Amino acid sequence: MMQDREVPKKAPLVANSRRYSKYRCLLLVLIALVMGIAQAACADPVTVVREYTYRAGDADSKLTCRTIALEQVKRLLLEELGSYLEAQTEIREATLTKDEIVTYTAGAVATVVIEERWNGEEYYMKAKITADAADVAKSVAALHEDREKAAELEQLRAQANESLKEIDRLRKDLAVAKATGGAEDPAKVASAQSDYNRAVARLSAKEYLEQGIRLRKSGSYREALTAFGKAIEVAPTWSRPYATRGATFVLVNDTGRALKDLDRAVELNPADMTVVAIHGVVLLKAGRKDEGLAELSQVADSAPNDVSLNTNVGGILIKNKMPGEAVSFLTRAIDLAPRDRGRACFLRAQAYSQLGKNNEAMNDLKRAARQGNRKARELLRTSRE
Repeated sequence: MMQDREVPKKAPLVANSRRYSKYRCLLLVLIALVMGIAQAACADPVTVVREYTYRAGDADSKLTCRTIALEQVKRLLLEELGSYLEAQTEIREATLTKDEIVTYTAGAVATVVIEERWNGEEYYMKAKITADAADVAKSVAALHEDREKAAELEQLRAQANESLKEIDRLRKDLAVAKATGGAEDPAKVASAQSDYNRAVARLSAKEYLEQGIRLRKSGSYREALTAFGKAIEVAPTWSRPYATRGATFVLVNDTGRALKDLDRAVELNPADMTVVAIHGVVLLKAGRKDEGLAELSQVADSAPNDVSLNTNVGGILIKNKMPGEAVSFLTRAIDLAPRDRGRACFLRAQAYSQLGKNNEAMNDLKRAARQGNRKARELLRTSRE
């Protein structure tokens, strides 16, 4: 039997308004919490896991097998993560190619080996990358804007590609030579084995270099220097680790050790214009401006039709307060490629600004913005506010 229930009297309007206001506040808080949880869920790190098995050749040891397996599994991981990153807003706006995404991601994430086995014939490796996709996308887009850092990673990837091709070629050559007992030319076999070991050593050094670049990016300079030192230990005849460590010594105000490393890098490979360029930059920072400018001019003159090279030299000179010299290199880059994403125009705007030529600076800034340069657009938008 149902009991009669007393119908409550209507509360005064003011009380109802207060209650509504209280419930409304609670509802807003609840919505905010739910949205926060949803956003947190979206921001969960992405984990990519891949595996690779490398079959040893006649030229391989356990160490060389591990190095090659690590490089290959890392490539698989970066390719998969790169596909995921393509959907991120920052990546789409930067109009990056898939190859650029993969290359720059290597400087933003670390590969973790979770399982590995060696049975004397095959080296099995399972590894993962865990990363916040949005954060990595921002880092990759920022690297794309910073051409000096981007070029560093591009060159490392190009070197790794060359090393893998050389490894494959030497592996085949050594297999044929050892199948005949190396009787025809033992010295040639020994030389090929040495070349093989050197190519694999560079792959191993590349891993330390990428580790150091990530540490340097986070401001952990001492740890980065340690990683670069390990790269030198692994590949002592390769110029790039010396150049990279030398450039990092500059960041901790140790110009003496920077020049020592860079002198060695140039000695090992005087034809490597990237190394010569870094050496020139350090000479500028050491106050030896004439020598530094001469080396940077040598770099630009080595490839007069290279837009990126002339643009990078111009950017370096701006950072070192040499705007007059920078304008000539940047003008050359602009003449070569009038629509090269606006970076050269943006840098020349900075050079003109340092020279006090504000009209020319504004014209270049507007031109860079029209060509899609994000920094130029942001500066113009800020100036209008």
